[in-house]
Amino acid sequence: MEANQKPTIVKNMNDVNCTTKKRKRVKIRRLVASPSNSVDKINENCETNGRLFLRKLKRLLFITLLSSVASAVLLGHHLTHNNTEQSSILQDFVSSYRRHYYQIIHGKPHYCDAKLDVQNILSRIHDQILHQEDAIQKLDSILRNETQLRSIAIVGPSGVGKTMTASALLSYFPWRENMWTYAWNTHVENEVEKFRILRMYVEQFTDCGRNLLIVDNLSPCDDAVIPLLNQMIATQDGANKKRVVVIYIFNLNSMLNSDLYQKQRDSLQNLPDTTTINFKSFNEKELKDCIRREVQTENLTITDADFEEIVATIDVATSGCKKVKSKVLVYGHRIDENIPNY
Repeated sequence: MEANQKPTIVKNMNDVNCTTKKRKRVKIRRLVASPSNSVDKINENCETNGRLFLRKLKRLLFITLLSSVASAVLLGHHLTHNNTEQSSILQDFVSSYRRHYYQIIHGKPHYCDAKLDVQNILSRIHDQILHQEDAIQKLDSILRNETQLRSIAIVGPSGVGKTMTASALLSYFPWRENMWTYAWNTHVENEVEKFRILRMYVEQFTDCGRNLLIVDNLSPCDDAVIPLLNQMIATQDGANKKRVVVIYIFNLNSMLNSDLYQKQRDSLQNLPDTTTINFKSFNEKELKDCIRREVQTENLTITDADFEEIVATIDVATSGCKKVKSKVLVYGHRIDENIPNY
């Protein structure tokens, strides 16, 4: 049966090919049979002028190509003997161009050379972060340091204001295009891939203003990330002209017993070329202050019974004030609803 079908298939293919060829021939015939009036309109002078133009064009292209090759050879020879100097000149030109661009875009004459207004930023952070005065004061002194690379490790249990502090710093950081954040323990499991992503951020660092990189969601066993990333930052091109603040946020496991908890905390106190800032744990007193602050921030009111219910349903030792906002939004009422306040 299959043997009988093959000739039919071949025949069909031949029919298709023949049809295609016929169509092409029809097009050729039409082209040949088209009126030749336009040819008659072209006189000998036009043909002569066309040939002369083509000759001149070929000569011009040949001369241009020869000049380009010669220029490339001379430039390559020059750059080979002056590679370092030429690279430096190019980098300085790009840097100067970028600085002028940012000054125009932001409407500030000294945008790139401005100093970080630490006092203004930290005063705003003080208004948002409760019961971490010592930690904020230490952060203040570090940010005032004018070294090229400031490496900071913020250490503490969950819900005590570590990430909120970093978010506040991002909110008031004046060089908006110079900010990057990365959550370390995410769905990306390969550490090589994580560092590849961080390298992409580092390669975007600029000498205009300061650069801020925040690496969040680190565990105590991720302490080896710090020297590797700091080395990457310090060895990038033009590192001596770039001012960088990198903040590492470590979450301590507060569900461990006191000895193990203290051990993991101690392991992060002497990180290489890095200043550690410790955020203290919260107790019930701090939890109640968090609830009051959140009620005020959300412009709500809450009953005494609901207030105590929130306190009773939050394990402050393991989650700090992290769950307070969601609880307040559930139990709180608008002020105009005339509910007795706590």
